[in-house]
Amino acid sequence: MPNTETVALDLDLFDVQKNAYVPQEMPRKRIQKPKLLEAKPVSRAQTAQEARESTKMAIRACAFALVMFLTIGAIIACHVQLTNLQIDLTTKQNELSVIESENVSLKMKYNSMMSMDKIEEYAQSELGMVKRDSYQIEYFDISGESGAQLTQ
Repeated sequence: MPNTETVALDLDLFDVQKNAYVPQEMPRKRIQKPKLLEAKPVSRAQTAQEARESTKMAIRACAFALVMFLTIGAIIACHVQLTNLQIDLTTKQNELSVIESENVSLKMKYNSMMSMDKIEEYAQSELGMVKRDSYQIEYFDISGESGAQLTQ
């Protein structure tokens, strides 16, 4: 089915000469010359008073700066000390882990040396001991009324 609709385009919208924005020039304002203020006459007493106040303010500013400087210095010193303590703690923890692993190793070695087979072998080879035979074992019966009796 053929398309019977027609579309009309307004091509005048794309014409730059017809629709171009033209800025308008704003009127200029005149700048007035600044008026100079004349200094008021100041007496020696006023000058001395201002000098004293200025000195006090300078001393306060220096004292404040000194306090701030000392505070910041103390904070930095605390952080340095904290860092050194953390390094020492880490070192000690590493040493502890090494010592604990050595302790586990020594306990395992001790337990392996203290087995019954090892003790028996040491007693026979180093001390010259021998195992008893069953005919060498004698028992005492102490449950009888007459006292202890030897049984085989």
